[in-house]
Amino acid sequence: MNTNEAIQVLVVGASGATGRLLVEELLARGCRVKAIVRSPECFPESMTGNETLSLIHASVLDLSDADMAVHASDCVAVVSCLGHTLSLRASTDSRVDL
Repeated sequence: MNTNEAIQVLVVGASGATGRLLVEELLARGCRVKAIVRSPECFPESMTGNETLSLIHASVLDLSDADMAVHASDCVAVVSCLGHTLSLRASTDSRVDL
């Protein structure tokens, strides 16, 4: 790889809190970024105009292995920022039976 050429990174879960920060940092460092997002409307408009960012509107759960291979084929790294939403609300049945 030419050292003057920007590397490309695939970020899965890019519209979440961690993913957005990672994409922002990668772009600031001059990387090209492919970002898989379920909800592109949640992605910051300040980044969507960046020509080195490619948004892929998809749920990673709906992508086949072949789809993922195509998206990752020209990337030097794949980073997963998949997570879950934390909730402090107790369930309706908080009993634990042992």
